[in-house]
Amino acid sequence: MNCKLCNFRCGADRSIKTGKCGIDDKIYIAHYGLHCGEEPFLTGEHGSGTIFFAGCTLRCRYCQNWQISRWDINKGTAGVETVSAKRLVEIFKELQSMGAANINFVSPTPYAHHLMYAIRAAKDNGFTLPFVYNTHGYDSIETIESMKGLIDIYLPDFKYGDDKTGKKFSGAPSMYSHGKEVIKAIYNQTGMLELDGNGVAVKGIAIRHLVIPGHLESSMQVLDFLETVDRRNYISLMSQFHPCDDNYDRDYPELNRTLLPEEYERVVDYARILGFKNLLIQELESHRNYLPDFNEDTVFKD
Repeated sequence: MNCKLCNFRCGADRSIKTGKCGIDDKIYIAHYGLHCGEEPFLTGEHGSGTIFFAGCTLRCRYCQNWQISRWDINKGTAGVETVSAKRLVEIFKELQSMGAANINFVSPTPYAHHLMYAIRAAKDNGFTLPFVYNTHGYDSIETIESMKGLIDIYLPDFKYGDDKTGKKFSGAPSMYSHGKEVIKAIYNQTGMLELDGNGVAVKGIAIRHLVIPGHLESSMQVLDFLETVDRRNYISLMSQFHPCDDNYDRDYPELNRTLLPEEYERVVDYARILGFKNLLIQELESHRNYLPDFNEDTVFKD
């Protein structure tokens, strides 16, 4: 009731009607399985146990998961599994038996209240794998605070270095302003990322930023803020931008291309100048390898 899980704070009673996200009060899963394309500190030996939830609060014009992130209940449930919190716990155990290094919730925000129950139930029954909250970073501060003691690892996006760009490309007001508060709240809750003896994350925050073609200043403003939080934080600086929307030509022609080598190099160089201690960088061809296809049995390429 009165949903305020994300910063849209639409206030919908989702047992009666859908929220801003287009989702009611049930749990919808588009895919789950081992994922070896996440950051090395998440994949471990066999992969991260990812659960891709259907739908999303945002409508980012370049979303690589657009096949499932644009979903809402008006589109029907074909290809989407409707589950209970009890079934979620069973999925945790399935992924553990497959050798997952952790349980990785992708686009979890509309389902955060369900996750609280499922995680508590799993931990009460001795489940010990770390839980990863893999979010767009537009969660409400109350949602982040409610996850204290339940989520072990946070993997928030920090998408833009100004509010105008966030509104333009993701349809969300105050993405930069609010995102700063989310990053600080998570950092204060968990501290920087901690790894075990095998280099696998067990606790803390790591931050993702996707460099957008033609918007290097935004990336640099993102890095300027993150430097003020803690230069030791793990920053995953991604080059895998890939056009995924048929409307790019008409609406945003500047997004109708992949990233140029010199663009990515400028942002990487700037991050190094700022002195980040744990910077993860990608090969520029990453967009070819990490682009998912949720219509295929094998979602990710080898």
